[in-house]
Amino acid sequence: LVHLELAEQARAIEVNQLYTAKQQHKNSFFYSLEKEAIRMQKQGVPEKNISGYLNALFEGINRQIFNAPIDLFIEDILYNRYPELRPFQFLSLLALLQEGIEAVTKPEIVKNSPAGILSKSKIFNLVNALHFKNLFKIDLTGNHKPTKTELDQATTLYTEYEEYRQDKKPGEEYELVQHWAEDLKLDSYFELVPELKYRPKTVETVLEEIEQDPYGLNDVDPAKERQMKKFIESHSSGEVNMAVCMYMVSALEYFAKLSVNEVKAIAYEIAALGVNGINPKKEGYSVPLLPAKKMSGYQVLAYYYVSFALALPEMLGAIAMPFDQEFDLAKQMVQ
Repeated sequence: LVHLELAEQARAIEVNQLYTAKQQHKNSFFYSLEKEAIRMQKQGVPEKNISGYLNALFEGINRQIFNAPIDLFIEDILYNRYPELRPFQFLSLLALLQEGIEAVTKPEIVKNSPAGILSKSKIFNLVNALHFKNLFKIDLTGNHKPTKTELDQATTLYTEYEEYRQDKKPGEEYELVQHWAEDLKLDSYFELVPELKYRPKTVETVLEEIEQDPYGLNDVDPAKERQMKKFIESHSSGEVNMAVCMYMVSALEYFAKLSVNEVKAIAYEIAALGVNGINPKKEGYSVPLLPAKKMSGYQVLAYYYVSFALALPEMLGAIAMPFDQEFDLAKQMVQ
């Protein structure tokens, strides 16, 4: 019920997120455990059993990724709001911790589990143990038999939770879900997406969206956007216009389907639009040869630069746009 309360608080200001795990995420997980699957095959384990085992691991680690940070907020609310429930909360959390301890220390489990996944699972369990210690003053972290690295990582994650806990705003629990997954290199196994994106739409709304942007030039894939931002941050030096860089990626992908003459025609059309100036922060621009009927200023500028770079490179200097670094990064991302 408290989990539902947190979701409703986020929903009220339209920041609620949905935790999704699709086939590409499962593929990424299976690929990371390819050696484990080969080892089991050599031991004579049937293919069906291997698949079932890997699926169970995938679902289990995803449950931990999503629930571990959110449960800290929930248990904290229960502890402070309902003191009369503390004995039951103590017994409940103790039972969960004991199950977790067995799952990461039992010899046959340790022997037959992928070391990387087992370690990440142990770190999540240690975070819960640190919370139990904070609430009930009983330290069970040692029972998990952690390495120093695992305990340090869990402590770092828990410290971040405590920082959020001080003045948590609706929906911020999802930031912890994402941050922790990235810190533990588990972020390729799921995707957080805005709930608003998946709310039912009327036929009229869908038709209007298709009419406005038939080729999806304005669509934003949250996973792709986050990957691009991480790429830009790690590969750029100095200030980079993130919006222009990401729009350039879309432009490169779109223009790849066209001939040079078609790209050149678009370049001239945008240039004519640019005679009167293009305001980067303005919305509602229209370029007849591009399928999106409404484009932002930054989007038009990105398509402007890319079209000249591809079809009229000898004239690129004439348009005097300071986006050389953004274009270089965009090309790297597309490659």
